[in-house]
Amino acid sequence: MSDTSDASTERYSGDVRLAGSHEAPVGLRGAADVFVGPDGVAGTLRLADAEYVYTDVVPPGDGGNDPTESAPDAATEVTGDIEDGYVEGATGDVVIRGVEDVFVAGGAAEAIDPAGAEQVFHDGAATPTADPAGYDVTVTGWDHTRDARDPRDGVSVRGAKNTVEVTEGKHDLTVYVVGWDNEVRIEGRGVDATVFFVGRDNRVSVGPYVSVTTAAESGFDNVVDSDPVPPEAVVQTSKEEAHADATIGRHRITWQEPAPDKDWCPNCGEDADAVIARRQKDALFLFGTAVRTYDDGGVSYECERCSRHVAGDVALDADERRDALR
Repeated sequence: MSDTSDASTERYSGDVRLAGSHEAPVGLRGAADVFVGPDGVAGTLRLADAEYVYTDVVPPGDGGNDPTESAPDAATEVTGDIEDGYVEGATGDVVIRGVEDVFVAGGAAEAIDPAGAEQVFHDGAATPTADPAGYDVTVTGWDHTRDARDPRDGVSVRGAKNTVEVTEGKHDLTVYVVGWDNEVRIEGRGVDATVFFVGRDNRVSVGPYVSVTTAAESGFDNVVDSDPVPPEAVVQTSKEEAHADATIGRHRITWQEPAPDKDWCPNCGEDADAVIARRQKDALFLFGTAVRTYDDGGVSYECERCSRHVAGDVALDADERRDALR
């Protein structure tokens, strides 16, 4: 443990932000949670005393320093009645003591020494290809709400209890969540979302026309949910529409209707959310009512996996309309 008797002590209450205004090395002591952002520490982040650490900076045990090496003497000791700490631009080493959870974003420090942490959660399966600090939707802090329409590259959330809702998404997204109890909702069409979790109890949910993959999870109890495709998305023509088009005379009509009793598709054999029954009728009609039926045509099935028609929930652009009519 570093001797801080010669350090300049600064006392704060509430949340505190370390952003380069404190003489380094900086000691941060007594916060509930600490969130370290990308490029947050221009040196080594040392965890002298923490309960849980969530990080995708380096694997546990591969920190940039010998775990037996003592932390440097702090030039500035930040303490007091602190709730959460946000480290976003420290100019040298940072030593964290007496905290509960520490959430360390990718690219946060030159190295991390987690020797003083009780448990470290790290998943090195993948890291974002672009720096989350440059995403066009970024939220940092506690209990913020943000709405975003069709972001172009990514969504970054750092903190706790934040909510981000993405609507009308048309571009592939990287979702980078650092902290706990954050929620991201993505609605759109033809979007691939890649999710990275650094923390716990976070949730990312997507609409039925968005595909989602968890690339890495440095933590636990994080959830990714996908809404099922509704049967209406596979229906081209309802029974009412088909009969309405048959006015007077003999017509062969075709329509589709949901098949809620089917949890797998009899056509392709796959588990499916949106199984529909395709029906047809050859009949003599009078103002949409069949007065004589020649052939009921039987029934066939299809689903969102094998149907050539799966409608999205947003309007098609001009190119998409031309493609759909070919």
